[in-house]
Amino acid sequence: MDMRKVNEKSPAFWGQCWQEGQRRSIHARKRRDLNQLDYWDGMAQFFVKAAQRPEGRGRVQKVMSWLQQEGVWKQGMEVLDIGSGVGNFAIPMAKRAARVMALEPAPAMLRAMQKLVEEEGLNNVDYLDKEWQDLDPKKEGLIGRFDLVFASLTPGIRDVETLEKMCQCSRGWCLLCDFAGMRWFPGHEELWRLIFNEEMPLPGHDIMYPLNYLYCSGYMPSFKVWIDVRDREMTVQEAVDSFEQYFWSYTELTPREKEIIRNHVEKNSPDGIYKEIYRIRLGMILWSVNDRME
Repeated sequence: MDMRKVNEKSPAFWGQCWQEGQRRSIHARKRRDLNQLDYWDGMAQFFVKAAQRPEGRGRVQKVMSWLQQEGVWKQGMEVLDIGSGVGNFAIPMAKRAARVMALEPAPAMLRAMQKLVEEEGLNNVDYLDKEWQDLDPKKEGLIGRFDLVFASLTPGIRDVETLEKMCQCSRGWCLLCDFAGMRWFPGHEELWRLIFNEEMPLPGHDIMYPLNYLYCSGYMPSFKVWIDVRDREMTVQEAVDSFEQYFWSYTELTPREKEIIRNHVEKNSPDGIYKEIYRIRLGMILWSVNDRME
């Protein structure tokens, strides 16, 4: 598509911008010789611990409060949570909803979520172990099935097709939470420069692409943006393992690169504890699939 011939108020323009953003993003740098689900499996326990921290619970509260303020959350809702991970949102939603379907393709993530759901004594969570981009909503019987279709920080929503699937599965509302441009990941950014000799690319799934696509498609989206602050404290070895797991998904680490990671961690670990503060700008879009001007 020749971008010079497409009006910026056209959905096609923003769909193409989204594709281009993905092409230049950090996600395009992932190793093609690896199954990326292995990376998420390796991070399962990290996400279990992260979900228990105040900042993890705070993001959940922010989403739930917004749904209530907008009059969206109702008793007896049926919810689809895309890319559930270890259940950060699926579990608190299940405590208030009639039923939640949690879609999570990474086996270790799914097992961790199932264990947490069992510990909470919940019996209204169903599981779907498929990748969203490969899922056929009609074949799975998901068309128009849910009052709310939800997705937060998942690579599953990566383009127009995966976004439109959200609309297809909803009979009421959709909510998407994603990165909103600016971010500060000091440890990852420093190590990326040392390992790859370049600045760390931004994520490709930026909230501006689906927001503008939906707006230009005639939907009436509501939008919020905020700064999300996350603290990490780990032992030296936990931090080394975490960074190695992260960079392993981009390159096969050599002994030199492993030494770079360990030196960085040890240099920034007074008293044997690695501390880091992340600052991420996040955005969320809420829209009704029934409120659209054709």
